[in-house]
Amino acid sequence: MKPDDKRIWEKIDKNDDHWRKRRKKKEDFQTVDSVIDLNTVKRLRKLQDKGFIDSISGTIASGKESGIFLAKLGSEGEDYCKALSIVSPIVIKIYRTSTLNFKKIIRYINGDIRFRKHRKSTRHIVNLWAEKEYKNLKRSSIAKVRVPTPILVKNNILLMELLGKKSRPFPLLKNSPQAYTEETLAQILEQTKMLFHKAGLVHADLSPYNILVGDQIPYFIDMSQSVLVSHPKALEFLERDINNVISFFLMKGIEVPDSKEIFNTITKDFPDKDLLT
Repeated sequence: MKPDDKRIWEKIDKNDDHWRKRRKKKEDFQTVDSVIDLNTVKRLRKLQDKGFIDSISGTIASGKESGIFLAKLGSEGEDYCKALSIVSPIVIKIYRTSTLNFKKIIRYINGDIRFRKHRKSTRHIVNLWAEKEYKNLKRSSIAKVRVPTPILVKNNILLMELLGKKSRPFPLLKNSPQAYTEETLAQILEQTKMLFHKAGLVHADLSPYNILVGDQIPYFIDMSQSVLVSHPKALEFLERDINNVISFFLMKGIEVPDSKEIFNTITKDFPDKDLLT
């Protein structure tokens, strides 16, 4: 757990009662150590009070846009997740309300017909970013693309399946030298094709940092920026995804196919019109 995140959870434990009793003031909409704001703390506590989550045990990752935590399900959460074939622990992804790059993410929202009408306030965009990842993961899961199954989204909080073993997440591709093989590359490209044709999506940020590997099987993660194939920049993003993956494996000494041929193979038969919305 990073020091900043550790301090946050210590503050939550020590000051929970105080925060519950406080009336909304200006500082309630500011962030604590640029990690979790007080409104987010209150939403987490609601999930705990309702028995959906029992406890949060540590940090999986902490970046500029979000913090990712390991959480134990409560009794209500366990019942809810049975239908999704998800067991405890799960992942809680919290999108930061102060450090999200508005200019960067708006290009992935504008042009997405699912979010035609949206306010331009930072808080609304952060919540929309979380909702976008939830919807993208849900579409991908239904299409049988290998992604974490989403559980629910509430404002800037997303709950989803933990991809891992014994409460430990699978490692990133960049940290998995045993997966630097032609077979793994072929699986990633096949998943990219499935994402395009069966889910009607382009990942739009595919890289060794957004692929987990467990038992030699790759899984796609971090899909807030993923766009529908109807997005005006979808093919540009797809080409970039392919080039990122091909370049990485080439750098690792793996024989790779031609990126243009892969792009043409994926795009030659456009997805069903139903996938455009």
